[in-house]
Amino acid sequence: MELIGELQTIIYRNELNGYTIAEFETTDEITTVTGYLPFVNSGDNLKLIGNFIEHKEYGIQFKIETFEKLMPQTLKAIEKYLASGNIKGVGEATAKKIVKLFGEETVKILKTEPYKLEKIRGISKSKALEISESFIENWEVWQIVGFLEKFGIGAEYAKKVFDLYGVNAIEEIEANPYLLLDITRGIDFKQIDKMALDLGMEYSNEKRVKSGIKYGLIRCTNNGHSCVLKENLINFVIDLLKVSKEDVENNFINLKMKNEIVIEKRDNEEWVYLYYFYTTEKDITRIIKLQKAKNIKKIKNIDEELKRVEEKTKIELSERQKQAIELVNENNVVIITGRARNW
Repeated sequence: MELIGELQTIIYRNELNGYTIAEFETTDEITTVTGYLPFVNSGDNLKLIGNFIEHKEYGIQFKIETFEKLMPQTLKAIEKYLASGNIKGVGEATAKKIVKLFGEETVKILKTEPYKLEKIRGISKSKALEISESFIENWEVWQIVGFLEKFGIGAEYAKKVFDLYGVNAIEEIEANPYLLLDITRGIDFKQIDKMALDLGMEYSNEKRVKSGIKYGLIRCTNNGHSCVLKENLINFVIDLLKVSKEDVENNFINLKMKNEIVIEKRDNEEWVYLYYFYTTEKDITRIIKLQKAKNIKKIKNIDEELKRVEEKTKIELSERQKQAIELVNENNVVIITGRARNW
């Protein structure tokens, strides 16, 4: 079901994920809507897709599945949008002046001819550019929202995509959808891969195969491994992408040349690392070697020192916390696992 109208009062919003409860006005009525609406403010014109549900406590509500932000169509709506606080440097008075002076040309002026805003008293050249940049950013973010929604990727990622790739974000993602794997969390590789294929990418495309290799390595790290046998990784990528062994091996060479992966030979076997995991392991090895060095930080009479600190801070340490401190005191390198609340 589809609702088109204007977001009125925001009743509740979770700033972390954009979950919102608000009043939404259509031409017929005002409806309570619930769902994820990141970057949306009161006064925004929206098209909501979803269904009416009955909440046990709050009654009939419209549960949002997806949404699209619509640019205001009338001069009154444009003025209200500009005055809503979405655009930096524009309040109610300035919004009224802009719409009064430029009328139907307002959106065009804001997007492509911001220098004309200087005709309005109180708007300097720098402020005109700030207003235009803010308007364009809002516009571009919503273009990105609509683009990502087509592929089932949530609107919460749109701002991050814009921050990284700017006004060319859609072109960048169309050219290489696998960029989203570095931005989004919880998005399955196959979802991005389907998106790439739907956009016309060839099965053996270098970007696709490289991303498949890196995805295989990340999968290994999720299982607690920092590297994987090269032959096993090749077979995984072939099965995942339905490409040839030659395609995979050629891209191993490219990734190695660009320092994105490391291939290490051990006992006549080749092991593959993501570059940053390899360097991390090297750093850990270097640190662990410190264990053999002289312990120059050791505190004598550690028990007495701990008692003195407890009395001064009025904090009583548990036995396990004391054990951890004693271990750190006795050793150059200590690895502590688990969560703090377990101590």
